[in-house]
Amino acid sequence: MNRNLATVFFAGILSLASCGGENDKQAQLDALKEQQASIQKQIEELEAELKAEGKTVAVQQKTVPVSVTTLAQDTFRHYLEVQGRVDFTQNVLVSAKVPGVLTSVRVERGDRVTKGQTMATIDAQVLEQNMAEVKTRLDLANVTFEKQKNLWDQKIGTEMQYLTAKNNKEALERSLAALQQQRDQFNIKAPISGVVDEVIPNTGEAVSPGVGIIRVVNLEGGKIVAEISEAYLDRISKGDQAVVYFPDLKKEVPMTVDVVSSFINPTSRTFTAELRFRNGADVTLRPNMVAVVRIEDYKNEDVVTLPVNLVQKDEKTSYVYVARKQDNGYIATRKEVKTGLSYGGNVEVLNGLAAGDMVITAGYKSVNEGQPVVFAQNSLTQK
Repeated sequence: MNRNLATVFFAGILSLASCGGENDKQAQLDALKEQQASIQKQIEELEAELKAEGKTVAVQQKTVPVSVTTLAQDTFRHYLEVQGRVDFTQNVLVSAKVPGVLTSVRVERGDRVTKGQTMATIDAQVLEQNMAEVKTRLDLANVTFEKQKNLWDQKIGTEMQYLTAKNNKEALERSLAALQQQRDQFNIKAPISGVVDEVIPNTGEAVSPGVGIIRVVNLEGGKIVAEISEAYLDRISKGDQAVVYFPDLKKEVPMTVDVVSSFINPTSRTFTAELRFRNGADVTLRPNMVAVVRIEDYKNEDVVTLPVNLVQKDEKTSYVYVARKQDNGYIATRKEVKTGLSYGGNVEVLNGLAAGDMVITAGYKSVNEGQPVVFAQNSLTQK
């Protein structure tokens, strides 16, 4: 029967070739397609008849070229990724202690200052006039006391005169000391040693207590502050390892969670975590610099991991295709797997695979159960 079909098929080709030549190629193509459809229909009818008679039609599966990876035990890590910012333990916005008008600003952005150094001064003319008056009165009181003391030592005069002169002198000394302390408040001094990061007002502008005018930052003791959703409160603890990436610097450094706040912000429903460098780092940080924080919140050692795109799913389960040796070749075998968490494009496999399994990584969508496979050149990799 098959020989007759082939004869008809080739006879049609010869007939078309002899009749049309090269001038009617489209007609030849249409006729060939009709012949092909007719033959295919007859083949299907014969296969159906054989199947009805209980006979099977052997279908030879083609060999599919694939790439495979041999699995090995690995450590799977999952990270919680949030955005943070750079902060410093000593980051002070200095304000004036008394209201007034600035007479001088002695620092600029970037200047290094030491603790107690005067950075700006406020007009204290009225106070200085009072101090000058008290100094004049104190000078007179000192002369009066010395003379009265000499007389008292010679038993001349009364004790009351001596005590009055002494009291006047000491009272003026205390008044002058108090005025000097007040005068010192008109000098705006650095409360810490560090670098001037911001100078807000200019000379001649008015300042008042509680309004910051100069920011001083000690660039030692930098830390990262991150706000984390309360849903992760039980997964983050002090001592957790983390990796922090600074987009502006294009650097990634290891850090450790140092503080986990127990307070949850009622507005944002977040808690604060602070991270510090493990052993110091060669990174120049700036206040409020953006940082991408990845805190390790899960770790599973000696587990098989896979690229998440290799895991296929149907209505009931997840599975992958592995290459299994059979006779002198390999066939594709479907293996059901149980997966866990995924991160960074990889997923942990809790069940179904073991070290040494050869997972098909390329061509897995073109194979079926039991289909022969051949490894593409240089396709065998170790994972």
